[in-house]
Amino acid sequence: MTTQTVPARRGAATLVHKGQSIKIINTHGNQVVDTWAFALPLSTITASSALEAPVFPNANPTSITSYSETANTAASAPEYMSMCHTRASLCKVTPEVGDVLVSQKRAPMVRLVEDTSPGVHDTLIAACDRWRYSELGVQGYHESCTDNCWDALFALSNSVDAEVADVLKGLQAKLGGRVPDPFNLFMNIPVTQEGSGAKRGLSFEAPVTKEGDFVVLEALRDVVVVMSACPQDVLDINGKNPVDAHFQVLG
Repeated sequence: MTTQTVPARRGAATLVHKGQSIKIINTHGNQVVDTWAFALPLSTITASSALEAPVFPNANPTSITSYSETANTAASAPEYMSMCHTRASLCKVTPEVGDVLVSQKRAPMVRLVEDTSPGVHDTLIAACDRWRYSELGVQGYHESCTDNCWDALFALSNSVDAEVADVLKGLQAKLGGRVPDPFNLFMNIPVTQEGSGAKRGLSFEAPVTKEGDFVVLEALRDVVVVMSACPQDVLDINGKNPVDAHFQVLG
């Protein structure tokens, strides 16, 4: 199998067919990998998946006409792995081995099938972006996971067939330019309890992983997986030292 690189501070994307898996490796032990999965329409890769969410779930003759055109347009948007919907589905903040991560239409996307790390990952924090670094006091340009996501999708679109390339190039417009909240692999964001009241907070901490820790995600449908070796060097989440990560497509 081929081991591929997610360059330090940059992103990478790959197609993962239904039934294949992707192994994402924290090569140096201190690197957060923001991870997304975008569903590909059935016609682009295979016709074997029955997991694509219908625009009209559990429809009957009267319910279909009850939706507005505006709502139907939104419901037709491409599917992506959604952290908030996954949290609601699992009733937990952090997925564990055996858990299925779902789309914004609550359809299965990937299953977490192996995790050699301590299992500390994040589903709460948005991908870093140019505004986040400005907020943290950075002057001028700084790489970000948000930009890495779009750049990786564009790069992949130049190495696949025309039909898939058109799908990838259209994602940004169809999602309104919004990068979904990622599955932040190896990111350590403890939920803290402040004082004796019910107030809870979040803390940005260094990873608790070691060199070579990895997770394996099984594709439950045809997806493109995007990964960003997070360039955050202001906070402690990468030990202030962003480095390469690696991945392998299995099966």
